[in-house]
Amino acid sequence: MMVNLGPVHSRIVGESDSWSGAFGMQGGITAHIPFKSELPISAWAGVNVTMQGATWEDSWDGETYEGTTRLWYLNIPLTGRYQFENGIYAEAGIQPGFLLSAKDNYDGESADWKEYVNTFDLGIPLGIGYDFKNNFGLNLRVVPGILNINEGDYDVKDRNLVVSLTGTYTFPKKD
Repeated sequence: MMVNLGPVHSRIVGESDSWSGAFGMQGGITAHIPFKSELPISAWAGVNVTMQGATWEDSWDGETYEGTTRLWYLNIPLTGRYQFENGIYAEAGIQPGFLLSAKDNYDGESADWKEYVNTFDLGIPLGIGYDFKNNFGLNLRVVPGILNINEGDYDVKDRNLVVSLTGTYTFPKKD
């Protein structure tokens, strides 16, 4: 089992033009799923909580407003990993995500935004990492979303895009 914690840079991408990147955090656990293979390939399943979203700037009635939309997700990355002998690995998979909270913050106010965001998201995690010999490691992962996150009657389609750099610790196997 492995724990991970680190910063994320997220953005909402798509047809809307007012979104910019924002920083958040991610933390969770990942476990190896054993199966037999002649290749250095393994399967991993995880659960993490991620603060995603974006900053925005828009104009209404001649005034410019700036704010941040924060989206908290419970993500379940399922990845296949190819492990090289030198500790480097590459990974790819699928990541269902479940919206926990959505808040829009502007002018010192916070508004619940959950009714405007789909409760289910789906991303494709692609990453590289390095496992040090002392059970610590680093992982760089990009997760482009493939589903529209906008709920309701919006004519625009937007998706999540998350880049994370996490520190990892793998618990030693008990013999």
